[in-house]
Parts: sequence; structure tokens; C-alpha cells
Amino acid sequence: MLPARISDSQMELLATRLAAIGVGRRDFLRVAAGLATLGAAGFNARPILAAPKLAPGERLARGQHVRIGGGGWWQNDPSSHDYNKDLYCTGVPALWAGLMKFNVDLQPVPYVASHVASNADGSVWTFTIRKDSRWSDGSPCTARDFEWSWKRQMDPASKNPYSSYFYDIKGAEPFNKSKVPDASQVGVHAKDDWTLEVTLEGPRGYFPVLSAYLAALPAHRPSVEKHGDKWTEAANIVCNGPFVLETWEHNRVMVLRRNKHFIGAGDVTLDKVTIPIVPVQSGALPYENNELDISPLQTGDLKRLRDDPRTAKQVFRYPFPGTWYLIPQVTKPPFDNVKVRRAVGHAIDRENVVKVADGFAIPAYSMIPPGFPGAVDDRKIRDIQRFDPKAAMAQLKGTPFEGGRNWPKITLTMREEGLGSKPLAEAVQAVLLEHLNMRTELEILEQRVFRAGLWKNDYQFVWIRWFMDYPDPHNEYFDTFYGKKTEGKRQAWGNDAFDRELEAGRDTRDAKKRLANYARAEEIMQTDGGYVPVAWVARWAAAKPQVRGLEKNKLGETVVDGNIYVDMLPHVYIVDKA
Repeated sequence: MLPARISDSQMELLATRLAAIGVGRRDFLRVAAGLATLGAAGFNARPILAAPKLAPGERLARGQHVRIGGGGWWQNDPSSHDYNKDLYCTGVPALWAGLMKFNVDLQPVPYVASHVASNADGSVWTFTIRKDSRWSDGSPCTARDFEWSWKRQMDPASKNPYSSYFYDIKGAEPFNKSKVPDASQVGVHAKDDWTLEVTLEGPRGYFPVLSAYLAALPAHRPSVEKHGDKWTEAANIVCNGPFVLETWEHNRVMVLRRNKHFIGAGDVTLDKVTIPIVPVQSGALPYENNELDISPLQTGDLKRLRDDPRTAKQVFRYPFPGTWYLIPQVTKPPFDNVKVRRAVGHAIDRENVVKVADGFAIPAYSMIPPGFPGAVDDRKIRDIQRFDPKAAMAQLKGTPFEGGRNWPKITLTMREEGLGSKPLAEAVQAVLLEHLNMRTELEILEQRVFRAGLWKNDYQFVWIRWFMDYPDPHNEYFDTFYGKKTEGKRQAWGNDAFDRELEAGRDTRDAKKRLANYARAEEIMQTDGGYVPVAWVARWAAAKPQVRGLEKNKLGETVVDGNIYVDMLPHVYIVDKA
């Protein structure tokens, strides 16, 4: 079934849900992606099976064992594996299976559910549970388990900091705020063992997206009630995902084994996964010392591994939806002049700017990176702010700044952070000085101070990045630039025509039409100099030659586990060393 229409007000609610659990900018990194590109099957598109696809001459290794970590993965010991109670436990998602999951193209697809349907307006959703769904102890994993788990998350006694994630569910908020005595009026009901009905506070066409995220994973009630906060220790845990936790030597290593009771156990090839706790300071050394088979890379390691002929073919870039951009504040001179804003757009030599990032940034020509829903690949739009020093200077004709003269004091403000932000900002300063004779002072503020001034539109010129919260163009455009927002606006710029395109883009019934709305919004914003895209975030990882099964998205990019797509391990298998 096609998803119900998702209105502006619904998407504002979705943004509120995400913000309430703190899964913005860095953690949610993608969440409504499929909404822009769902086909005729809607939320019921079938997930791709994880069975091996051996190349000619390859054979499966006798020992199906992979070692993953390093580079920021599990750099600290998890506090637990109880995502149902603590979204930020930094546990192992592969221990669990939710009703839905995100596929490699970031679309929500059925997982423990075999089918999902809604009433006409999307205010009641029904999940049909697979009858072969089992916990790792062999007992059935039913609709009643999901009802209990979701109500546990909302229970005020749990003191769950992100319980508002489920406030879309009827009665969830008053229950969580202790305004009613119990959960009997909460709109999550197991009609029988295999049917979960969820009644919402109103139309919520996006609800399957929420049910696919880590915050909607289940917990095993008997284990919770028997062991309390220790229920996810290796000796106690009962889970329902592709793997079970065999051992957990705290602050040292976790070992997973294939879960024979998992719904897709027949398609999981790995028998064993070893996850050492590796401090980020160790860099790629464990990988280079053959202690790891898959590892993300940090800036200091990429060049070494990529330049070494022994490891060069093992290195790959994986999609990481983030964008660095400039905000010329339209209420602050000289950026109150649209010609100046356009001049800045033409003065940015993106190819040269990203050289300082050592491969961790690539030139950006629009808000959404390639490979993500709503990405614009249009030469006409790309040319609006093309690098063209002559065009940049030409824009200044007839302004007080003609010829690159008479600039007022200009302060470029940014937050204090890593990720190569400062070198990129300095490179931007350099090209502005070279091509516009625009001298800028760099102001770096502590994050809380920066954010407070940002919301007030206090800064003259801003260098900022956006990490996608959920993979739908609504996130990049509405959540970031919509002019009618009363709070949370990063910039003073607004444009009625731009806002109308965003409003039209909320109708999800025609994916092609709504993507055209967002493309027109991008064109309007660039033409008016509302922002200047500079660089897309890039991330890198390495995998040993014997590792196979890492999925590729529709653009052919290899994808690894993040916070939205967490389906890597069930697809991985090992071949005899190639």
C-alpha cells in the first residue's frame, strides 16, 4: 500500500519526535528516507535476502568469523544492549529485530512484521507479525512482546529520557507524564499474538519510519523482570536478532554467535562476530596488524592505507549524509544585498577548499549528498553558484563593494568541533580573500554559546554543517530553512516561493512530483543566496579482501552500519582469501 499523505503538520510532529530524543544532526542520520522514493509496495517492500553470492572460483571459508571495530566503532564499553530503555547504550543492534528495519537505500521495510497497513488517513496502523518470530531461547516473539516493550519505554517509572519518541501514539504522553494511572488507555494493543494495532493521536503517515528505528526495538520481558538492569549481560540476555551475545568481557571484547532461532537464520552465513573495544586513539593500527577485518578510518589513517599498494584496494568511501555550508545573514550588511550573496556563491572554489580535508569532504553543489532521497543532479542548478571568479566580481558592480573594495568588518562564526571543520573554514576564508578581496575574521564558539546565537540569527556570516537526521528532503529543507518556523531557524533568510514548494512537497502520494518540488526549492534558495553549499561530508572504511556481502545502495556505494542502517552483519560472509 502507498503511504498515507504526510502533511506539513505531521512532518513538524516527526521533527519534534526526533528532536525530543536527541537524535539530531549526528545520531539519526537518516530516518524517513524511503518516504521520497517508496514504490508501489509502499512500506511493504520486501527486504533483500542475505544469502551469499559467490563469484566464480570463490568458496565460503570454513570459519565464518569476522572481527569488526576500531575507528570510532565501540571505542568505549556499551552501558548495556537495552535500546528499549536507553537509545544511547551503544550496544550491538544486530542482537535485535524490530517490526521494521531500514534497508541499504534507507527505506523502511518489514522485519519481524510480515505486513503493515493503515486506515485511510494513517491514524491507525496494523502490523502483522511473522508466525516464525522467535526469541533466542526458542519462545515465540509476539505482538504482545512489542506492546509490553513500547509501553515499558513510555512508563514514567522507567525515567526514559526519550519516551516522547512515541508521543504520536494515543494516550502515550499523558501516561508518560503520570496524568493517568496506568497504560490501559495507551493506543498499542496486541489484538492477538500476531497482530499489533497502534492507534495514534491523529494522522501520522510516517509512523512505520519510527517503528524501524533503534528506539522501537523490543525487550524480553521475562529477562527484564528476572535480572533488572543486568538483563543484557551475556549470561542473561534473550534477544530476537540475527546474533546472540556469547561473551562480554567488559572494556575488552564482545563475541556474538549466530542466532539459530532468528527469523532469517537460514540466510545468515557468519557463525561468529568478534567486537573488541578499541580506543579511537588506536586509529587503524589494529586493522593493519590483522586484528580487525572491517574498520572505519580516521583522517590520520586514510592517506597511509590508500597510498599503500597492499591496502589501497581495501579502502572504500561510504555514504554519510552531511553538508558543510555558509549562511550569509540577510539582516546583516553586507549580506543584506543579494548581489553580495551571489558573489560569494561564485567565489567558492570548492575543488580547492576540500583539498584540506584529506578525502573527508567532497565538493557540494546542493544541500543533499548524492545517494540520498532528494539529491539534485541538475546542471542548471549546479551552475547557479558555479565557481567563476569573473562572475563573482561582476555581481559586485553597482554595489558599494564594486571591485572588492569597502568591505565592512566581516566575522565568520562557527562552532567548536572536530571533523575537519576549522581547516575547511580557513580554506573558505582564503578563497573569499583571493576572489572577492573579502577579508574575514574566524570566530569559534563553544557549542552551546554558538547554538544560542544561531537561533537568534545573531551572526553575520556562519560556517556550519548539517548531518541528516532522517533521509527525506523534508529534513534538509523544511527542518533547516523553512521560513515560517517560529523557532529553531538557523538563518533570517526566507522566501515565500521556497516555502510553497516545501509545503507542496509534503504530499507523499506522488514521489516524482514531490522531488520536483524540492528541486525547485533548491533552485530558489541558491538563486536568492539563502545559503552557499560548500562540501559534502565523506567517510571511509576498510575491509579485508576475504570479506564479502557488504551491501551497495542504488548508486553502487558500499554501505556500513550506522545508526539507521544496521543490517550489515547478517549480509557479511567470508571467502577463502582472495
